[in-house]
Amino acid sequence: MNAMTPAYCLPDENAPDVFLHALENYRGRIFLLDDGKTIDSGELRDGWTKLIRRFGEFGLTPGDRIVVAVGNGPLFIAVWGAILACGGSPIPVHFETPPPELNRIACRFHAAYLITDNFSEADMEAAESHAYTLECSSWGRIVWTDVYCDGRNPGLDADLLLPGISLHPTSGTTGLPKLAVRPMRTAVAEVVNYAKTFGFDADDTVLGTTPMSHAFAHGFCVIGPIITGADLAVMRKFQPNLVATACRDLSITIIAAVAGVLDTLLFMGGTALKTSTRKVFSGAGPLSERTARQFQRITGITPRPLLGSTETGGIAVAGENEICTDGRVGRLFKGVAVRLQPYDENDRKLSMIQVRSESLMMGYLIDETLDTSSLDSGWFSTGDLGHVDAGGTLFVHARAAEVVNVSGMKVLPREVEEVILSLKSVREVKVFGHKNRSGSYQVRAAVVGDGVSADEIREHCKAQLVYFKIPAKIIMLDALPKNANGKVILAELENLVPGEELS
Repeated sequence: MNAMTPAYCLPDENAPDVFLHALENYRGRIFLLDDGKTIDSGELRDGWTKLIRRFGEFGLTPGDRIVVAVGNGPLFIAVWGAILACGGSPIPVHFETPPPELNRIACRFHAAYLITDNFSEADMEAAESHAYTLECSSWGRIVWTDVYCDGRNPGLDADLLLPGISLHPTSGTTGLPKLAVRPMRTAVAEVVNYAKTFGFDADDTVLGTTPMSHAFAHGFCVIGPIITGADLAVMRKFQPNLVATACRDLSITIIAAVAGVLDTLLFMGGTALKTSTRKVFSGAGPLSERTARQFQRITGITPRPLLGSTETGGIAVAGENEICTDGRVGRLFKGVAVRLQPYDENDRKLSMIQVRSESLMMGYLIDETLDTSSLDSGWFSTGDLGHVDAGGTLFVHARAAEVVNVSGMKVLPREVEEVILSLKSVREVKVFGHKNRSGSYQVRAAVVGDGVSADEIREHCKAQLVYFKIPAKIIMLDALPKNANGKVILAELENLVPGEELS
């Protein structure tokens, strides 16, 4: 237990002061599972304050944008806090992003600097950048890189020069990512919602299994522990054996993971999770009923899917011991409101979900201005279609952009995916719409399986689905194309040409 008053009770919620104050007063520990080290709060503060000084020496000024490609651990938190303390705006990306791509990202978003802990000065110099190594502690080293493009744009919107602004790339599954403008107060508000809804405090030890650069893990593993005072256990990259070690030795109480991680843990046995773990949350994508039931059966823990997005923060979460079926997500977080806008007059369940909350972004950064056109009087359209039942439970049935219009009849990809996943030999599936040369659409399915054929899948679908929902083409793959955050890259599937890996 970490003896401190929860930081989310602080009266001043105009961050970054709340986050920086909490970081200054943090009394938790950070366990580095890869090498067995433990970083205490004093070491974290020392590294953070040293980085503040060094960033200033290297020219970081208020309003500068900095691409942050740092792996999981106290270094990520120290870098994040130092940038905010200097008035900069961090842009988080996956730590394994190669130097040429880092440079392209920095130039695209007009960043002045790059920070990486995964590449050397020589690596960054080879990408035509000036690079310098900065040591902040025995456990932390970064390479600071000057960006040679228009890093300081004189035409910045005044709203984007406010302190405590983070710029989070959206997932970019259907195109280039956009930057969601999130003041630190929205990140703090998200964690406050977590604390009020399911309990998240200094008695917890959180295990992070996904990159801190991703919005889901960022809330649970960066902002969450610092604001609540919880301990944190992290690994640089997901390794099932390290999860087992942490659960056995560190009294893990909360695990934040994506569905694919839960599947891997099941494959490894999952028995280690039976020790002290009290809550397992799944985010960044749908959790199948099959995975949820298997996880519950093997570990005795019911994973709780959490709906949220980079733009909104957390929206809703499943209840204790609640297996979600038929699109059920769960109850809204405290402080989150939802309204439904008509989408299909022939199906009253298909309504567009709009969200309003204190964790909502300010807008997108587009052409160096704050674009708020996606917000309707404070309401953000999530792109999800669903409904809310009489008891206040939220259901999500499909992404509006992924609904397939087959000759005027709507097909919800998730419904077809659940049918295909009911085959035990199928491991993963993604159903999507493909536009034919005639301009009409057909249903296609990309499937990863063990010893199952496309013909078997098609026959199964014929027995379970009405004709227009049956995939016209079934793509058998060794793995689904995914981005660094574990989301399927729909554009890559849609670009497969007839005859390429098709049945």
